[in-house]
Amino acid sequence: MYTEAEPLQANTVGVMNVRIALVLAVAAVPLGAGLSTASVATKPLARCHTPDLRIYLGRGSGAAGTIETEVAFRNRSGHACFVFGYAGFGLENAHHQVKPSRVTWGSTVAQRDPGRHRVVLAPGRAAFANLVWSDVPVGNERCGTSAWLLVTPPDERQHRLVRFGGIVCNRGHLTATALSRIRPTH
Repeated sequence: MYTEAEPLQANTVGVMNVRIALVLAVAAVPLGAGLSTASVATKPLARCHTPDLRIYLGRGSGAAGTIETEVAFRNRSGHACFVFGYAGFGLENAHHQVKPSRVTWGSTVAQRDPGRHRVVLAPGRAAFANLVWSDVPVGNERCGTSAWLLVTPPDERQHRLVRFGGIVCNRGHLTATALSRIRPTH
């Protein structure tokens, strides 16, 4: 035997099933329109390439024959990218002739090395390395002025030339920290 409540309950369930089907259909429209979470999700973050970066020297100081400066790597592109690790450095004279140089990566007298780590740079943001050298001749060494600093971002082959004008002794020895979001302290 049926009571009056049973047909009403079955009808209510049928109406609810229709409502749920409508909600699911409306929710599926963006998925069919190419707006799925897979397509809305961001692409994997790309590495910052040399053309993406503005490289320049920032604050610096010197004492007791040791000179240090920050080297900034500012993202000038319209997209976020990342840097990871250590930059390469070299020296040139005023006539763009390569001068002898060698680079040691690690802590400097001015800053502890943060080690290799990923630094994400939103457009307009910068990462920094601390660069140190000596301006005191070793033995009978004749130190000349290096007019240009060649800077190669991590994992890149293309470099940028940055006006330098520093006297680098000890056969062009430079020491540099890994890139970090934190500016070197002075």
